[in-house]
Amino acid sequence: MRLGFSFDPDRCFGCLGCVAACANANGTPEDLFWRRVHKLPPEPGSSRTVYLSMACNHCDAAPCAQACPAGALTKRPDGVVQHHPEACIGCRCCQMACPYEAPQWDAARGVISKCGLCHDRLDQGREPACVETCFAGALRLLRLEDGAAGGGTEAAGLIHLPEAGPMLRIASGPPGAFPPALPLPWERP
Repeated sequence: MRLGFSFDPDRCFGCLGCVAACANANGTPEDLFWRRVHKLPPEPGSSRTVYLSMACNHCDAAPCAQACPAGALTKRPDGVVQHHPEACIGCRCCQMACPYEAPQWDAARGVISKCGLCHDRLDQGREPACVETCFAGALRLLRLEDGAAGGGTEAAGLIHLPEAGPMLRIASGPPGAFPPALPLPWERP
């Protein structure tokens, strides 16, 4: 099984709860964010604001891990791209190689840091902090069996690079591509 994120832009209203939960759970410095929410311009003829919540996409062929000369980025058997700060030499090659700007420079420590899909929480049977906090059901943990596609990969503002194999799926695929989300508070009977 491979892990990543699924995101439904129709459910996200830009509350930034996922950003705060990530920073709180991981103790990142106040100016360093592993998850970011991008406010996209409305499509022509629409006044609807669209948000895109992004973190590390835990790519199958992770460009960051391939570029790291120190072996500070490795893939777990579940596909999580994990950073080992003790091995990081601060060259920032991974940061330059990542098309999704996931590795972030931690100037205070002189190394990069990045989303690890809350692997410590996963190992305890819990979901990543950002997913657990998203009460709108826009952000979910993606679990794909090897070889499964599972949902769309295209979204406004997202550069999809099939050669990297990002484990981010946008909930625009066929019906049933994602498990049903909990109803939003105003959708409950």
